[in-house]
Amino acid sequence: MNFDRHYEDITDTEANFILDIYEAIDALVYNGKPVTLIRLAYELGVSSEELSDYLPTIITILNKVEEQYEVR
Repeated sequence: MNFDRHYEDITDTEANFILDIYEAIDALVYNGKPVTLIRLAYELGVSSEELSDYLPTIITILNKVEEQYEVR
């Protein structure tokens, strides 16, 4: 079977952390606050260095959330 896309296996912990990132970004955008790595790190109680590993995911989530609120 040939797959055109590569999918990464992630743990439950990683999936839950990504959901936490989504919720934090959603709340910040909803309240009109800037979304920065420092602010997300503060909201999530982790270091900004740890979040830098998730930068592509954070950017994707931020774009989708901002798009969602523009439509409303």
